[in-house]
Amino acid sequence: MTRTKILICFISILSVSFVSSRAGAVGMSSKRDCVVCHIMWLDSFRTDKESLVPFQPGNVLMKDTQGVVSSEDICYSCHDGYVMDSRHIAWNKNRHPTFVKPSESITVPPDLPLSVKGEIYCGTCHSAHGKGASAHGNPMGRTKVYRELNVNSSLCEKCHSREATYKTSNSHPVHSNAIDLPDKLFELGAKEATSSNEVICQSCHKVHGAEAEKILITSNKNSELCELCHEHQKNIINTKHDLRVTLPEEKNIRNQALDEAGPCSACHTPHNALDKKLWARPVMEGNPASQLCLGCHGDHTDYKTKRIGTYSHPIDVRITLQPDQTIHLPLFAEDGSKHAEGKVQCFSCHDIHTWDPSVHENTGGKDVEGDASNSFLRITNTSSVLCLECHQDKKQVTTSDHNLAVTAPGERNAHGFIPEVSGPCGVCHVPHNATAKPLWAKELPGYGDYVSRLCSSCHEKNASAGKKLIGKNYHPIDVSLGKMSIITSLPLYNSEGIRTIDGKVFCTTCHDPHIWDPNNADIDYNHTNMEGDTRNSFLRMSNFPSSDLCKSCHKEQAYVDGTDHDMNVTSPDSRNLLNQTVQESGQCGACHLVHNSPNKLKLWARPYGSVYNKEDIIDSLCNSCHSRGNIAKNKIPMTAMHPEDKLVNNTMRCDRTKIDFAPIFDKHTGLETNVGNISCPTCHDAHRWSPLTEEKGENRNIEGDTTNSFLRNVSYNNICIDCHGLDALFRYKYFHDPEERVEPLSPVITINN
Repeated sequence: MTRTKILICFISILSVSFVSSRAGAVGMSSKRDCVVCHIMWLDSFRTDKESLVPFQPGNVLMKDTQGVVSSEDICYSCHDGYVMDSRHIAWNKNRHPTFVKPSESITVPPDLPLSVKGEIYCGTCHSAHGKGASAHGNPMGRTKVYRELNVNSSLCEKCHSREATYKTSNSHPVHSNAIDLPDKLFELGAKEATSSNEVICQSCHKVHGAEAEKILITSNKNSELCELCHEHQKNIINTKHDLRVTLPEEKNIRNQALDEAGPCSACHTPHNALDKKLWARPVMEGNPASQLCLGCHGDHTDYKTKRIGTYSHPIDVRITLQPDQTIHLPLFAEDGSKHAEGKVQCFSCHDIHTWDPSVHENTGGKDVEGDASNSFLRITNTSSVLCLECHQDKKQVTTSDHNLAVTAPGERNAHGFIPEVSGPCGVCHVPHNATAKPLWAKELPGYGDYVSRLCSSCHEKNASAGKKLIGKNYHPIDVSLGKMSIITSLPLYNSEGIRTIDGKVFCTTCHDPHIWDPNNADIDYNHTNMEGDTRNSFLRMSNFPSSDLCKSCHKEQAYVDGTDHDMNVTSPDSRNLLNQTVQESGQCGACHLVHNSPNKLKLWARPYGSVYNKEDIIDSLCNSCHSRGNIAKNKIPMTAMHPEDKLVNNTMRCDRTKIDFAPIFDKHTGLETNVGNISCPTCHDAHRWSPLTEEKGENRNIEGDTTNSFLRNVSYNNICIDCHGLDALFRYKYFHDPEERVEPLSPVITINN
């Protein structure tokens, strides 16, 4: 028993002794590992030999001094190849600046110490005892003996906090994955983030061993680094927007020359720019999106660049899309960023990085004049497809006579372009440097009202539409409907050509120059000059088989449709003075010509009929049909004239809104007057079958009576009562009865056209 206790006690002593010796060995080994760097910690290591790193006994504690142990020489003593050869990374190429004081834009946090001189040094980011000092390849970023973790460049962002908050500092976005990062980027030394395609500081920068200045992973002198990710934007090289070509002496806001910082640097800087577009040029006050362009293209600059002129396409405006309309062009918010419900800006139509949208290799040149196929447009516009992206309601113009590529291929706009080059829209409109407000692309004639001058740019003698003139006698224009108490759904315009409710009638009131056929969106167009009629011809609405267009203003006269005075009912094959059938001219055009009327009076569309001596000329209009050999030869009154020289005063009956209205006409001019002879229109309203109903006819030839037959009224209270008293109704009823009208007639005379 005693022997057993002694043995156990001996073993216990040995065990304690062994453990104690191991503990001492571990402690000794740990201290010896430390003195590899902390040489002052062990007195026995000190000799009279001069060490590579001079001995500094005063820095043993290292408190607040960052002494010799954290000097660059200490790092180099191992990284020169003795432990790891990192010279080609840490010393032989570009690296993060050391032994320099942080700039004013840098805020170094307390846990990243500076040297005793307040300078950045290796130990600012690195420490063998830091949070990031663990085995290489740790998925949490604990490598490179960092003082702090460096997950997705988080260590960089501690000092470069302004760049990290890119939205407020206008710096390059980080922690975004808007684009696919190319493999080439990582082959050059970019560090991958924890998530795919995430942009971090080390996507472009390499702290040690960087190939280029600004610790960039590759040179950016010719914007090579920018091009790696922004491949589309590299099309700017050697175009007019490569300012090395057009403004080689220009510098950006950082005073960087273009041949040093690259073509992209002329307009963009990756950090602390003036605008969210990383803008590197002065920005004027106003709409951000447009001011970027106007920095060079504005009138306030001295640059010899293209200006947009007084009349230019509107910007910073919203567009109204049709229910089934989609737009593929970008729109922009107030701050200039893309937004699906944004506004039209310069960038909506222009891609400032690509000269030719169809052939990206075509860079144009300094002295090359652009056209609708290039000029940094997003889409080639030689067929006006760019314009039609927004203006889809105007697309019919491309398949109409107003496409001058078909009807006048040699015509040139104000910029000297023929239709094939300018596109159908560019014949009449140009987005910049127009001659007039509607972006007019032609020189305006020097006479007439403003709107008519637009039309007469082509529709005048010796112009492209010289065969389509309006003649000497035509529908009045530049007139106000308000004075005539007419309300219309057609557009009215002020003197500057702007649509307004209280405007005047102009050519474009009835005509829409962009739409040939208002009833058919897709017209049968065979690329020939088409002859129109009253159903098309760029009218805002068809005027046959119903007088819808004329009715928009002349509501009372539109009741002629379907009556005996509707030639489509009673004489559809008859022709007016322009040799047009009723289908070609419309019901109104059978008697009145809007353009090219040979007759001034009522724009009469038929030959004047014969009238008797001293008879009113207005009666010759009725006699055009109601005479022998003409359309209404079966409706000729035996007695038609009121006794001569029986002058009538209708001052009390000149209100057109009342049923007793009875107009009197000057017998020489045919214009309304207050005193004169009774003529056919005094008692007859040629446009309305019955005064009792406000409706159209029945589309058949019917026999009338004294309650209709185009009479103005059927009441006792008519103009006859003024002279004939109680006998008025009888005389009114039997006015054309030959038994009652026996006064001799004067010789017949004929009015020549």
